Amino acid sequence: MKTKTKTKAQQETSSPDERISYLEERIQYLEEVTRFTLDSLEMAASLGDFQPSVNKLQNPSLILDETASRIRTLIPVKAMAFYLVDEDTKEFVISKIDPVDYQSYIEKEVGFFIDDGIFAWALREKRPVIVSSKQCERRFILHVITTSSRIRGMFVGLLGGMDESIPDVSLAMLSIILLNSSNALESRELYTMIREINENIQKKENYKMLFEAAPDGVEVLDARGNIVDCNRTQGILLGCGQDELIGNHTRRFFRDQSEAQFEARLRSLKEKGSFECELDLVRQDGGIIPVSRKGSAIYDEGGKFVGYVVYNRDLSRRKREEEEKKKLEAELRRAQKMEAIGTLAGGVAHDLNNVLGGLVSYPDLLLTQVPEDSPLRGPMLTIQKSGKKAAAIVQDLLTLARRGVSVAEAVNLNDIVSDHFKTPEQEKIQAIHPHVRFEIRLEKNLPDMVGSPVHLSKTVMNLLSNASEAMSDNGTVTVSTESCYVDRPIAGYDRVKVGEYVTLIVSDEGTGMSEEEKRRIFEPFYTKKVMGRSGTGLGMAVVWGTVKDHNGYIDIQSAQGKGTTITIYFPAAGQREKRSEAPIPIETYRGKGETVLIVDDMQEQREIVSSMLGSLGYAVSAVSSGEEAVKYLKKTSVDILLLDMIMDPGIDGLETYKRILKLHPGQKALIASGFSETERVREAMSLGVGGYIRKPFALEQIGSAVRHELDR
Repeated sequence: MKTKTKTKAQQETSSPDERISYLEERIQYLEEVTRFTLDSLEMAASLGDFQPSVNKLQNPSLILDETASRIRTLIPVKAMAFYLVDEDTKEFVISKIDPVDYQSYIEKEVGFFIDDGIFAWALREKRPVIVSSKQCERRFILHVITTSSRIRGMFVGLLGGMDESIPDVSLAMLSIILLNSSNALESRELYTMIREINENIQKKENYKMLFEAAPDGVEVLDARGNIVDCNRTQGILLGCGQDELIGNHTRRFFRDQSEAQFEARLRSLKEKGSFECELDLVRQDGGIIPVSRKGSAIYDEGGKFVGYVVYNRDLSRRKREEEEKKKLEAELRRAQKMEAIGTLAGGVAHDLNNVLGGLVSYPDLLLTQVPEDSPLRGPMLTIQKSGKKAAAIVQDLLTLARRGVSVAEAVNLNDIVSDHFKTPEQEKIQAIHPHVRFEIRLEKNLPDMVGSPVHLSKTVMNLLSNASEAMSDNGTVTVSTESCYVDRPIAGYDRVKVGEYVTLIVSDEGTGMSEEEKRRIFEPFYTKKVMGRSGTGLGMAVVWGTVKDHNGYIDIQSAQGKGTTITIYFPAAGQREKRSEAPIPIETYRGKGETVLIVDDMQEQREIVSSMLGSLGYAVSAVSSGEEAVKYLKKTSVDILLLDMIMDPGIDGLETYKRILKLHPGQKALIASGFSETERVREAMSLGVGGYIRKPFALEQIGSAVRHELDR
């Protein structure tokens, strides 16, 4: 369909015969174009009914027959074959060949195409490709048969001769026919599969198998809600046999058996055709099972509501996990809060201990120099008492910060309780609450425990104070001790160490606590007490910290209007030698002129300790940093060092001691700290430090420590 074209100038200079010849060629060309266009439109129109016609066919053989017929109207092939993919072996297998006389020849040539890689190339191209036979005497058309999701086969067409031309439009139409054919094959396959599944489901035995195999409990109910059938899972869920369920109204197994609520759900089901809710079912043994309940309506052929099917999914595990998650999140928030407050409290307490040195230590020193009948003794004792009260509050802060308990002494809870009732603190509690009666019940021969008498006494005091505050009218607060063996979880703890325990139990007949109050009782500064009369709000937080530091557990049983019982479990221990509480005579810890170097970054501390040790007969020197101490000891030596542990911004007590040991191996030393033992304190002691003294110092405390280390 080519014709020569001439420019306007060429046409004007051409002869009449040449112009006539040119016009005839143009007319012939336009006629060919028109005929080609009409042929293309006719072929396209012929494909209009191909897709719906093949989709109606009942099996793959008929689809391939119709496909072959349409291809012959497009392309003059001598023979054709359809290779389809076997779903089991995934191999290409001849499904149709026409005429069958060419089967052997086509199989031979296709084998060549496979070996030579031509077949695989044609699969990737996804368009018609024309290739030569092995001997190059014939040509073939190869075209993949594919849907959008997978390859279903290959069309192979044998052409008539080597020189025969195939229009591009015919090749394009071939692609359309094979696409429609492959879609029809896939649709028929899916239809057959669905039909087989439906036929199997409709069989009674298979329906029953699916019904019984359902992981959820299934109920089939009539229009009024009576159970007409159920599966084995539903029986297991409710702890009874299927026969025991059938015939009962489903509402019988609801925890909330409200008829009005049930009828409302049933009306909604009839209107919407389905429902979904969560409720609690009651097992035969009385246990509660939370379930997700989904129902679908059943209608007869006339559209009348005749019943419904309900699926019950057990939510017990999910509910437990949700509760556990909430509990862990609450514990994490509480721990983070306590850690933050503890860090703040620890820092404040350390600084306050340094400041309180003057209020506690100087009166102690001055009282040794003032006559018994001096009018100054009273004010000095008041100052000393105030300082000790402030130091006790600081000690509460250190307990809260988990830095204040030294658990190293054998104590007996009976002694702690008995001694507390002889203290001014208990007298104050009784004076504030005269309507409260206290009853003591102590188990004889109670085993000892390892603990801190000071902190345990504070625990008793805080518990009794809280119990007294809880009673607005006359009532009894009972404090008792017991020994017990614990081998099961304690309320609030998932894991408890099995073994012997001694318990401290404080019960009151007061107003009790709500769940919110129980959750918050150990928060610092959370209090319902009268401010200014009943403490700082740290009391129960200190109890919590003390119990934690003693590896114990707390159990709180309380109900509003019925009082509260708090039980604390402490690990029991064997008998140990207890420290004597009698005052030590000053002569036993006086110095004999030994040299002492005080290393502290606070001038007030250096002055106080220098005065105290100087009054005891020691030769005292003092420096303000670890670096200065090292420099000082390069030129001289001392009998003992008193090292402050924290000396910002310079080196601390541990690093100072390490450097001094290089100069004076075996140097005797003590560590002073506003905190209790820390890892760095323990490391210093492992290197040779004799012990640590917690600030603020009393004269007896520091004197005894220095004397003991020098004599060691």
